[in-house]
Amino acid sequence: MRSEFENQSKKIKSVPEPIVEIKNLSKSFGKKKVLDNISFNVCQNEILLIIGFSGSGKSTLLRIISGLDEPDSGEVILTTTHLGMVFQGAALFDSMSVFDNVAFPLINQNKKVPFWQIKEKVTEKLKIVGLSGMENLRPDELSGGMKKRVSLARAIINDPEIILYDEPTSGLDPVVSNIIVDYILKLQYELKASSILVTHNLNVIKKISSRVILLYDAKIVWEGNSENLFSGEDPYAKQFIEGAKEGPMVVIKE
Repeated sequence: MRSEFENQSKKIKSVPEPIVEIKNLSKSFGKKKVLDNISFNVCQNEILLIIGFSGSGKSTLLRIISGLDEPDSGEVILTTTHLGMVFQGAALFDSMSVFDNVAFPLINQNKKVPFWQIKEKVTEKLKIVGLSGMENLRPDELSGGMKKRVSLARAIINDPEIILYDEPTSGLDPVVSNIIVDYILKLQYELKASSILVTHNLNVIKKISSRVILLYDAKIVWEGNSENLFSGEDPYAKQFIEGAKEGPMVVIKE
């Protein structure tokens, strides 16, 4: 018979190790505190949704995790350096072709990558996001949804273990937004990557069944799964879902 100690040990070992650890993170811009002692973990192959009204610190948090900004205090612990980021506005280089945009991280890394290998990887990633044969086009020849997919291909060119998405459906119509979400889910399945996705789009939150944290006033005010976000009675979650002016969160300052 298995001892109680062995049973407890088995339970402890079954807990997944975090690939991202955010510990007591704080950030201010001048007198405005954007993040105040934020802590959470993200596990392997998990999608974490970060939601909140405009100005709640979502994008700042993502920029700190990516290393683009420094926190005032606290720490970000990543178990890997293989990280990709999809920026809110796609952030493509207008003067470059689709091929060069996607290849940019490979071309600009420290070690020299043979051109045949770059070409092979760009072709592979463009195929994953449904843009095979588009290598020679420039950003001004692409639709908004296609630009987002080029941005996805660039983010995964180095086979990241963590992918950060900053409002990936911003400015897109509902149909194209759903297509982008489908590709996000496809990338998670095929790459087994962990994802942190910033959004305020309710359709995105509904479609991605995942853990969610809600930011307000520089703090995490609610945490749970996306199903409970829509069905629960928490006043913070309820106000966000209903887009209500009245509630614990001050949306419009008189």
